[in-house]
Amino acid sequence: MTSSRAAMRSIAAAAIAMMAWPIGGKAVAAPQNGTVGTVGTIVVYFIDHQLLPESEVETLRGEVVQIFGGAGLAVEWTLADSPRRRLEHNELRLIILPSDGTRWFHGPSNVIGIAPHDDTGTGRNCFVFYRQAIWFRQQAVFRCREAIQARAAAELRGVEVDPFVDSLAPEDCGERLASLTAMIVARAAAHEMVHILLNKLDHSPDGLMRSSFDLADWFDADPERFRLGDDEIQQLVELLGSSSPEPAR
Repeated sequence: MTSSRAAMRSIAAAAIAMMAWPIGGKAVAAPQNGTVGTVGTIVVYFIDHQLLPESEVETLRGEVVQIFGGAGLAVEWTLADSPRRRLEHNELRLIILPSDGTRWFHGPSNVIGIAPHDDTGTGRNCFVFYRQAIWFRQQAVFRCREAIQARAAAELRGVEVDPFVDSLAPEDCGERLASLTAMIVARAAAHEMVHILLNKLDHSPDGLMRSSFDLADWFDADPERFRLGDDEIQQLVELLGSSSPEPAR
């Protein structure tokens, strides 16, 4: 990673800040989100310095597969060191780091992932900071506990629950906490993967590629919050369509 000011500006443009409070190939027709069928493959070299438990790895991989599957793209995982060569346009490294982002990225302290870029897009490394994902889960636990207590108090008093409580956390928030850290890591990873694959520095107004999320997003089971935009799907399919060359081995 270069230390030049220009490179740091590029890194900043590609970083996703998860806010704690609201805030190539031959062109192929892009499928609609949710369409079954594979038109291309993304090869991910998964490098896990956090040594995640198997259950979290399965949740992480499953969520990433689902996000890109909506664009008709399969994800091939290689759970080993990546090859010592320049990666192909459909290959990238996903690196899970146990630290937070402050040691790597001189920007907002709540950045979960970064995708360092250069002008040619040859770096192809996605970094996700596990400690920051844990911090967001902790905030979610606090919200969930407050919402549960507020609902219980309203029931005891025989009054309607304040609508604000629903925005704090859903009724089933406790059931979602077990997998929440892995889901946060997965969605941050998918976001950074798009930055790398499309050599894309900007963000979108909504969906997976918006610049920030709040805690309500993590609790929401609606996949629309983390869907790829139609333009992004089209670009990915054109880049990674079935006529794309196989990666060198």
